[in-house]
Amino acid sequence: MTDKINDSNNFNNIHNSKTDIENPKANSLNHNVAIKLINGDIADGIVLLSDNNSLRADNTLKESINQLINDWKNSKFELQDRLIIADHKEAENINQNIRNYMKENGALKGPEYSILISGAESKKYANYMAGDRIVFQTNDKNLQIQNSEFATLVSIDESKFVAKTDTGNEVSFDLNKISFKHGYATTVCNPQTAVKKDVYVLHNNGVGIESSNISMIGNAEQVRLYYNVQATKNVANLIEQLSIAKTDSINSKEENNDVQANEVRQYQSAQNYRKNDYYSNSEEDLQKLRDAIAYRADTIACDLLGDPNKRLSKYGKLRWGDTGKIQVTTEGKYAGQWYDFSTGQKGDLLSLVQRERVCSFFEAKEYLKTILGMSNVRQQYPRYARTNNDSQQYTQQPENASLG
Repeated sequence: MTDKINDSNNFNNIHNSKTDIENPKANSLNHNVAIKLINGDIADGIVLLSDNNSLRADNTLKESINQLINDWKNSKFELQDRLIIADHKEAENINQNIRNYMKENGALKGPEYSILISGAESKKYANYMAGDRIVFQTNDKNLQIQNSEFATLVSIDESKFVAKTDTGNEVSFDLNKISFKHGYATTVCNPQTAVKKDVYVLHNNGVGIESSNISMIGNAEQVRLYYNVQATKNVANLIEQLSIAKTDSINSKEENNDVQANEVRQYQSAQNYRKNDYYSNSEEDLQKLRDAIAYRADTIACDLLGDPNKRLSKYGKLRWGDTGKIQVTTEGKYAGQWYDFSTGQKGDLLSLVQRERVCSFFEAKEYLKTILGMSNVRQQYPRYARTNNDSQQYTQQPENASLG
């Protein structure tokens, strides 16, 4: 069902506090929504979505997913122009359901190959055919591919896959060297490699909209946000959940205006694929970034390294690779620290990003701020207590593409 705000309900205060949309003639509605969200004007952004019939409310998560997939099937846009944004666990579920639909309707061609994506004991596989959408989890300068870049498989055999990226680059890659997974739904996007026309956002259990995903919304021609009333009671609760990452750390009106101006410039720079640093490099700001990294260590590590090894991982310590050679601590005083048992290297996630993405310290900071939804590192990210279940949603089988 469609959930639309109207002036007769108890959301009048949201409408009354709504500010004027910036440059309404120059910007699309979705661009305005993105500007509102990145400024922290969550209520105004949600009101705009509601006024455009872009909110979908269902009773359960399952119903939300089914509605999203049905809308995706009926999209007028080409396959490569569609993008689903969801939490890690839900994205995996959606990927499997859409792939089954694609296969049943003949959109996937040729032989189907099962690729081992976990250790020898659990024997978990992922299936691929020509026509499958994938997202790379690796940076490779020789192939000119980036982490979080989308592509469509053109042909496959036992030794290599050939894919065409959404930027038009055709690449042939070794399954044992390049990590990838199904790319119909994803958790975090790279706005430098993906501009999508049709964007679907699945909201569940307070999962926020990261700044990189906001860029996807701003570029889209059509956006829909789905939520379920079991996890999110109503629109007011939706706004509250999406506002969790934003705090009252900015007290003065003058400072708030300055921060909002910086955030707008950062959003606009993402549209033009720039990498300018508009914010302070002070020790205070860097420490706040490190605190946010520690709080979201599991999300960052999964985006950077792919899915962890479920068999070797445990609460608070996630492991990657068939032998669990890389460990990332996600809880306690050492949250955000990593160790490579094969080389003896260790450090915080800033250094791991530099190593895995082969990038500078500044580029690592920008990548992490994108993952964290931190358009300005002066935002506060308090460390809330989490349960075992909160961490376990990220402890999935790894999708390191090696033929089994």
